[in-house]
Amino acid sequence: MTAPRIHTSHRTVSASLLLTTLGQSLDAIKREDGATWADLDAVLGKSDRAAAYAEGSADMGVVSFLRGCKQWDGRLANAVLALIGMRLVPVPTVRATREDILSLLGRQSKEAADLTGVLCMALSNGQVDAAEARQGRIEAEQLLAVVLAMIAEFELIEREGQ
Repeated sequence: MTAPRIHTSHRTVSASLLLTTLGQSLDAIKREDGATWADLDAVLGKSDRAAAYAEGSADMGVVSFLRGCKQWDGRLANAVLALIGMRLVPVPTVRATREDILSLLGRQSKEAADLTGVLCMALSNGQVDAAEARQGRIEAEQLLAVVLAMIAEFELIEREGQ
């Protein structure tokens, strides 16, 4: 008997799951923002398509997807991108020097490592409940977003310097 192979970096994800996940995100945005389908259609640059996207019965084009990403950031994209091991991170608009980025990156990385260490220790000792673990995950994800944005800025600085 052979065990199933799991390769998370090469995970197969069905198109229907991608469409359903994106649709759920769009539906959540509608609910959370108190918007109408027409409001969402306007952002996406379509007419009478947002409801079909939310049902998972229509394939959203790249232009509409990118318009949604611009308007709603990770609220639209991150659940579906997570299925393929990615996430949307805004690139900061503040220009910093290479040294500024490296210094801040070092501090943020240490803070992330400290937070992760404390959370892992508390989990292994049974000193944290599910709500505290979720809060720790939220804080870690926020730190990760900052670190990823700094890395993107650092890459931009290096590209411009070449």
